[in-house]
Amino acid sequence: MPATRTSAGTVAGLLATADSLLTAGLGGPLTPGGRARGAAYALRIALEATVDAVLTAEEAGLRQVTMRAQLLCLRHYAGPDLARRVSALWSGLSTGCKYHHDELGPSHAQVRAWQAAVETLVTELAVPGTDLNLPSSRAPQRPQAEVTMAAYDGEHT
Repeated sequence: MPATRTSAGTVAGLLATADSLLTAGLGGPLTPGGRARGAAYALRIALEATVDAVLTAEEAGLRQVTMRAQLLCLRHYAGPDLARRVSALWSGLSTGCKYHHDELGPSHAQVRAWQAAVETLVTELAVPGTDLNLPSSRAPQRPQAEVTMAAYDGEHT
């Protein structure tokens, strides 16, 4: 299955990009808020690629539908609890990716919580036989991988 290997490499690369954005110093052209929003984008795309890989492995043709439709289909293949957690996280990440001039973006801590949640869900959704090679985080005090609805609350602090 070449598509699955490519997706796993893509996911690992996106997770590494998010980690790099969150751990990089304050130098460079990006502001801390820009880094957090960029990391949220990378995390959302990693989650989408994982869902896409799961559904492609199960049912050809589901790759051509919207992510919202894929999330509805995921319930059948991954079970209702896991699908609900993926959907809630995707929704929170989507909100965090949007820029509104009168709202604060996601905080660094919120994006770190999303990062831990994405890594957990990517591992839980991994297609059998896929080598994920997830990047190890360099963050000193990253939240534990236990995923709860609090990680998806979308609250911006």
